Amino acid sequence: MSITENDLDPNVSIGLQLPLGTHQNGVFKQTQTLLEQTKSNIKNLLLTVKGERLGNPEFGSDLLKAVFQQIDTNTEDQIEEAIRSAINDFLPHVLIKSINFTNNKNTITPRIIFAINTDAANDAELELPALGEGDNTFSRELGG
Repeated sequence: MSITENDLDPNVSIGLQLPLGTHQNGVFKQTQTLLEQTKSNIKNLLLTVKGERLGNPEFGSDLLKAVFQQIDTNTEDQIEEAIRSAINDFLPHVLIKSINFTNNKNTITPRIIFAINTDAANDAELELPALGEGDNTFSRELGG
């Protein structure tokens, strides 16, 4: 069965949706398409701090280093580099089309437009939680 056939079959689940939560039937929420699962994988990768994962200390990103830094003219470049580096290292099948930022007061919200290399015509968007002090959106998203 091809990737497209799996994506079109509502009875085929690709993986688990993050954040973990239960579905009506008591099992974890699942993703139904490869693009949906990739979005979940990107979020998991970027919100994992390097050294946090047992047995794979290199897995993760340096994105959380930006949370407590003073926002200046280089902050967006540092965030973009952390995102691109982690995705290139651990999710090479992901094509980053663009990374945009919304900058409000003391927070920066990264938005990633991406596709999968086997289907570059279909884009998806992932908006990460706001990074910075502001209303502490980032720590609420992480359960803090």
